[in-house]
Amino acid sequence: MINFEKQFSNLLDYNPTTDSRLRTLRTQAFERFIKTGLPTKKWEEWQFTDFSVLNKEKFRITKDIDLPSIPEKIPAKLSNCYLLFFINGHYQSQLSQLPEEIVISSGNDYLNSNPEAFLIDNQLLQWTSKTNPFLALNTSMMNSGLPISIAKNATIDKPLQIIYLTTKTTDKLMNHPRFDIHIGTNSNATIIEHYIGETETAYFTNAVTQITLEDNACLDHVRIQEEYEKSHHVGFTNYNLKADALLRSNFISSGSLVCRNDINLNLNAQGADTSINGLCVAKKNQHHDQNVVVNHSSSACQSDQLFKYILSDSASGVFNGKVIVDENTHSTNANQSNKNLLLSPSAIMNSNPQLEIYAEDVKCSHGSTTGQIDIEALFYLQSRGLSKAKANQLIMKGFVSDIVEKIQETEAKSYVDFLITKQIENFLLS
Repeated sequence: MINFEKQFSNLLDYNPTTDSRLRTLRTQAFERFIKTGLPTKKWEEWQFTDFSVLNKEKFRITKDIDLPSIPEKIPAKLSNCYLLFFINGHYQSQLSQLPEEIVISSGNDYLNSNPEAFLIDNQLLQWTSKTNPFLALNTSMMNSGLPISIAKNATIDKPLQIIYLTTKTTDKLMNHPRFDIHIGTNSNATIIEHYIGETETAYFTNAVTQITLEDNACLDHVRIQEEYEKSHHVGFTNYNLKADALLRSNFISSGSLVCRNDINLNLNAQGADTSINGLCVAKKNQHHDQNVVVNHSSSACQSDQLFKYILSDSASGVFNGKVIVDENTHSTNANQSNKNLLLSPSAIMNSNPQLEIYAEDVKCSHGSTTGQIDIEALFYLQSRGLSKAKANQLIMKGFVSDIVEKIQETEAKSYVDFLITKQIENFLLS
């Protein structure tokens, strides 16, 4: 923890003119982080994920000197999208292209004038800081990100792609981005949140995304994590859905040595509806951990979850899923499913789907399956003239296809399909 204390002190010294409210906010959050410490294997919801390397590595918070030249070609940029581009934690406003219905503020200016606006509400912050110290760490050290607001009654004609690129690093850097996204009443948008690494130096990304959907708003949210394989990636995504809001969310994870995603979904008003899906593909010694909590706190709400993993070599995965249905709610429909494919005897999967139901008028289901490639299916395809490698490829592509197909935006779907196909080909070569 000594290095985190040093970096926090450096951050405050680096921004001596920061608004006193923000300094107080940072200090209080950091004190919570130090008091709680990093998760250990004694913590039930973190017991399979080891973060001890974060204390061993001397990650340095990014400064202006870490801004490289802008690449001629921005990696993973989709052609038919509006763009918000970050490189090594630095927002590149000159490359942004936004319609008038999307309003952003300068991150530093916004933080200094409205520090409380970057907080997830105090109750949630206090609660999660006990079980997720990375949220408190992000609040104390948030050094990038933006507030993003979409006006009411707006239909955004193209997806908004947020690219968070780490590249050309020589030091072991860390960044703590905070995105605060607000979708106005009756509005419709697609947001692609993309984390990518092009460096061979280890780094640490600790990202928090807060998304609020007002009444009758609709959002397609695709989060892609393809960080460098020696990096550590921690993400916390918090959704708040109001009356008749519709959320379609897809989490795709293929990079990082250790990846932990916490997804907190709050159905706060009648008629809120969500489909939340995830796909993790991991090889070698990668470890991917997904923790999903869906809170049904109002009546006539629906949630569907489908999370899949493909694990090869000595890779490991964790799925913790919890659906909570509050008392005094009715007409709740919640489905949760986790399916896993292990390609090697040394691959390990830990799955723990849960239901907490305090009401009677509900339809809820959950389940988990873990297995290997079906030998009979493999034999059948080979009997039809396919090579063993091609047959395995088809089976794996079939396994992930329903996740990929849930992505509504065409270019994003094509990119994810390309990314996963490349990973499957790597599996077959290893």
